[in-house]
Amino acid sequence: MEKRGIKNIKEIENIQELLSELPEFKYQKELTKKLDTKKDDFTYETVLEIVLWKTNRFADIDPDLILKINELRVEYNEVLADDILIKLLESKGFDLPMASTFLRFINPNYFQIIDQRVYRLLYGENLNIPFSQPKKIELYKKYLIDLKQVCFEYEISFSESDRILYLLDKHPEVNMEQKIKY
Repeated sequence: MEKRGIKNIKEIENIQELLSELPEFKYQKELTKKLDTKKDDFTYETVLEIVLWKTNRFADIDPDLILKINELRVEYNEVLADDILIKLLESKGFDLPMASTFLRFINPNYFQIIDQRVYRLLYGENLNIPFSQPKKIELYKKYLIDLKQVCFEYEISFSESDRILYLLDKHPEVNMEQKIKY
């Protein structure tokens, strides 16, 4: 069997035929279009969009969801919070860790980030995120209840508990030697 080397473009005999058969470029379609057609000045937001485009981490959130997020920031409402969590989990680029991160920044008095380190500190095992959306929501709600209980028990500020317990897990006397499984 003959080993095939890397071809440069000049070595491709049927280049026009191959070029005509290429599929449409669909990578991050909406963001690509937005960045390709940008005429105004670049902003910090533009820089972040390009970084997220390159890493394929751009999240696509419906504008109505942003309105709901801002509504929840003004006043906590459990029904609205559940609706936002569901909509985040349905959005491109979101799973439970990212959705919980958004919720935490919306209102840290009610939400915290579900994190590998904090989870294993609470439960003594690695975090395994379920596939189904209802199970993700159930897991997150249980996590918040258990986290609130630990915060109460050990007099830890709930609004800072994700950060405090993250650092505790990394402490040399706790779990620093245990590798995180991503």
